[in-house]
Amino acid sequence: MCIRDSLSIELSAWMFYLGGKTSDVDQGRTLARAMITSGKALQKFRECIRLQGGDERVIEDAKLLPRAAFSTVVVSPASGYLVATNCQQFGIALAMIGGGREKKEDRIDHGAGLEFHKRIGEQIEKGEPLATIHYNSDAKLTEAQRLVADSFEIGQEPAVAKPLIRRVLGAS
Repeated sequence: MCIRDSLSIELSAWMFYLGGKTSDVDQGRTLARAMITSGKALQKFRECIRLQGGDERVIEDAKLLPRAAFSTVVVSPASGYLVATNCQQFGIALAMIGGGREKKEDRIDHGAGLEFHKRIGEQIEKGEPLATIHYNSDAKLTEAQRLVADSFEIGQEPAVAKPLIRRVLGAS
């Protein structure tokens, strides 16, 4: 099981427990795994997409998702290892290209986005793609590119793996 899957199971387990669906978190993990294996979790995801006015067919065909007209690649300035990223700056850059809101009145461009090519701990060569910026308006593209580029920390040694969940607040 990959690290993202384990996070989803853990979050689901706690939600089942806190929502009174299971009597403890271990039972919540068992239920979460059962929901995924049976296909019930996917069915619920489809329902959530549909209830929010989306097209549930995107689950089988990602080509149905909105696409940006343009893209540009941010490359590594050096060789080494990806040791850290600044996710807050990624979010600000995304808002600048329309993929989020800078103010509540802003319209979200569902085709805009950031596509990451490297994960923390991976080795990188100078000039290798780190991320692709997908956009429809280049009004703030230069600033967004700078933010994305500055959000990657390249070091000469691999990053020390950190636990995905450090502690659960309020848990006994």
